[in-house]
Amino acid sequence: MSLRARLQPLMRWLPLAIILLAGAGLRLDRIGELPPGLYRDEAWYGLDAVGVLNGHLALYFVANNGREGLFIYLLAAAVSVLGQTAFALRVTSALVGIATLCAIYLAGRAFFSHRIGVLAAGVLAGTFWHVALSRVAYRAITLPLFATLGLALAAFAVRATGRRRQVLAIGAGVTLGLTFYTYTSAPLLAPLAALAAVAILLRRPADRHVIAVMAGVTLAMLLPLAFWALRHPDLYLARAGQVSILAPGINKGDLPGALVLGVEKTLGMFTLAGDRIWRHNLSLRPVFEGLTGGAFWIGGAAALWRLFRPPAAPRAGRGIHAFLLLWLGIFLAPTMLAEDAPHFLRGIGALVPACLLAAVGIEAALAFLSRRGLLANPLRRLIPVGLPAVAAAAIIVLGANATRLDYFESYVTHPMTGYWLEANNTALAAQITSDLGAGRAVRLDARLANDNPALRFLVPDLAKAQIVDESNRGAAAGERTALIVDPNHGLGSWTLTVPQSQTRVVEGPLAQNDLDTMPRRSFVAFLSDPMPLGERSAVALFDNGVELLSAEARVGQGPEAAVIVSMTWRAAAPLATDEAVFVHWIRGGGVIAQSDASPGLGYFAMPAWRIGDSVVDVRTLRAWRGWEPGDELRLGVYRRSDLRRASIVGGPDAGTTYFSIMAGR
Repeated sequence: MSLRARLQPLMRWLPLAIILLAGAGLRLDRIGELPPGLYRDEAWYGLDAVGVLNGHLALYFVANNGREGLFIYLLAAAVSVLGQTAFALRVTSALVGIATLCAIYLAGRAFFSHRIGVLAAGVLAGTFWHVALSRVAYRAITLPLFATLGLALAAFAVRATGRRRQVLAIGAGVTLGLTFYTYTSAPLLAPLAALAAVAILLRRPADRHVIAVMAGVTLAMLLPLAFWALRHPDLYLARAGQVSILAPGINKGDLPGALVLGVEKTLGMFTLAGDRIWRHNLSLRPVFEGLTGGAFWIGGAAALWRLFRPPAAPRAGRGIHAFLLLWLGIFLAPTMLAEDAPHFLRGIGALVPACLLAAVGIEAALAFLSRRGLLANPLRRLIPVGLPAVAAAAIIVLGANATRLDYFESYVTHPMTGYWLEANNTALAAQITSDLGAGRAVRLDARLANDNPALRFLVPDLAKAQIVDESNRGAAAGERTALIVDPNHGLGSWTLTVPQSQTRVVEGPLAQNDLDTMPRRSFVAFLSDPMPLGERSAVALFDNGVELLSAEARVGQGPEAAVIVSMTWRAAAPLATDEAVFVHWIRGGGVIAQSDASPGLGYFAMPAWRIGDSVVDVRTLRAWRGWEPGDELRLGVYRRSDLRRASIVGGPDAGTTYFSIMAGR
């Protein structure tokens, strides 16, 4: 047996295995960390999943504009094993996305050939649209899987014989029926499947039995949801009505203009400008880039050409290409006919046919070049891989690598991604969980707690926190407390409710809602601990009544070797003004780095301190070359109005205006 014959089975399946592994890597790599945040829609899915585990079963979950139930039941299984975490929600999406790679291979093989199936799986594996939506917990990710798998099984069933035909028909019916429980646009599968069934029966009347089995099983699966929707049309259709261009508030009195604009933007999303919404996409990135984009349009042109010319290959006939174009067009309608076109969630049903067309385009382009001898392999006897296969692999690898770079180096690191996915709420949840775990009595500003499904999902013990507002913000009981507030409405007298203790201030990340023009600070936490036992003498007493109880500096870890300065300040007398603390990094008599701010990150103003209150103040400074022998740190206090430094009147540095320390390791 020749080397080529021995390698043929391996070469047939190895590319698909590599694609599946690479696709899984893109979808699972750091899935618990990236992208940051947990958007409120994801959190609502999680809360519904928790409800399922508590016995609240439903066909359609009506909260938050309503949701079909299939994805929620998948999430419930994950949450039961992995707990109430963002990882549990998002790994479910990732696994669904990986399964869709297998489904599109089956569809490509059923409709065309093994080669088209592999190419389609490769295109989908490296498509940014699918990678991004496989890493967030939106129910839309389930539509491509079940629709594609159901249509593939239906195609296999039509060509099968005997008992296998019946099994495949039942499997197709079950899967197609489940598709209606996936996402809002799933009902569009009904006209697509009906037209395909009519076309098959017109050409092959003998297939009426298998078509009847598939239709009957699909209808049986669909009936429970259909009856529910007929009884609650206002709930089932509410979201579609809110975003449709038929609404006067959206089309602004120009329905034809809105329709034309929707069609233009939707068709342009494939290679010009995609979804602008950061929750779905690297804003405005098209579906396909480079050679893959060209392959998509070539595939579309080839499919149109087949409609008017008898096919050269029986399995790639006119009907299959017509079906593929119809599949694409029908599922583009939800984004064409709604606001914010193109919208990658509403158009998710078009993703698989788009990738199949790209695969058709790759094969058509390479076949054209091969017929003209442009891809001949002079070493074919030694290397049993044709240049067309190498070229196809190169197209897929280049597309996947562009997605990898765009996703992990541009998308997840961009501040807007964290803002739009509400990373501030995962940080807030982590803060509350940490404080409760440390035994702190937590008081949480009602403005942070209200309408916050992410907090309710990520903090199962949220009931242990005291929700406070303007009318109820008395000091919490207990020696260790955490006051977590929204600083964007003025701290006012919130800080007066901090227990008399040693307080450390923690700053939450920046946040920015969809309609905000600028980021804002999401929250501030005042963490209070009992005062140390015994009287602590000050290392420096300033003439404005501020005492420096302790100060130390250490060289931090990392290539920049930042210097971290930790100070503890105390009020020895009432403080009338909010003065600033400076930390200067001195080298050769000059300042090479500095930090000037109020203690407590500027949120705990000195006039709010009571006699005996102490505040922990941490500063981080960086300078070129890092800490060097002979460097010095100088700490002090100055009045903002005239920059007058307070003099030290007690302690070893009395008579000066700064306290000097060195950094250790």
